[in-house]
Amino acid sequence: MKISIIGLGLIGGSYALSLKQRFKNLTLYGWDQNEAHNLEAKNRNLIDVSCRSLEEALEVGDWILLAIPVNSIASSLSGMLDMLAPHQLIIDFGSTKEQICKGVASHKKRDQFIAAHPIAGTEYSGPSAAFSNLYQDKVMIVCESEKTRPDFLSAFKDQCGALDMVTLYLGAAEHDVHLAYVSHLSHIIAFGLSHTVLQKEASAMKILDLAGSGLASTVRLAKSSPDMWTPIFINNRDAILESLDVYLEKINDFKALLTASNASGIRAYLEKGREIKKILK
Repeated sequence: MKISIIGLGLIGGSYALSLKQRFKNLTLYGWDQNEAHNLEAKNRNLIDVSCRSLEEALEVGDWILLAIPVNSIASSLSGMLDMLAPHQLIIDFGSTKEQICKGVASHKKRDQFIAAHPIAGTEYSGPSAAFSNLYQDKVMIVCESEKTRPDFLSAFKDQCGALDMVTLYLGAAEHDVHLAYVSHLSHIIAFGLSHTVLQKEASAMKILDLAGSGLASTVRLAKSSPDMWTPIFINNRDAILESLDVYLEKINDFKALLTASNASGIRAYLEKGREIKKILK
């Protein structure tokens, strides 16, 4: 089997390494619009063959995995589907789904597409950030599964299982609302906290000397790639704006309690927040 991976950063590169570790009968092709990424991916043995063009990657792969920014997926997916032979499958790994799925809803080859989202990642990017167990014990979300050819869907689920991933099925709009709260909002908060600290603390050394583990863990996501996250925020704007309204309401609740020096109210607020430990072990 031949798999083409388009986008050779953390997500695409780590998936390539995971496949190479667990499957011996695959040939992995790769292409990235950043030529340095192509070279690094080949030097790190993330892929077997570096394609000379996007068109070559699309032509040679039995499966084509799209690990590129969501705006690029949304704008190019229909044209990619046009090029597919009957045995080929496209899988996208974008972090938003509704706009992508709407764009190909009536495409005659819609059943040769899987709208997937691996719930995995780090704050680092590029081929150098890729590692083979990024996906181990993680969740692979598949959206609008009923629109994909059953044989493709079954084979992809089996592949995810071989990578020790659990497959979860959601609607595209449902996916985007959930991710706005559990992923996208946390990144916005991290970037906002980073802005706040950098504005107040002009000295980088002072930040380094005084920062505890709380700041480091909370602001970690602000190291993430703006090239990846800007289109995610734009694509999922409505759901994220809703989540921001709820979040700001909760922050203002705390501000009012603190302004009033309401110790019992603050304690109750914190106790309510601690209930997240029932979900996040």
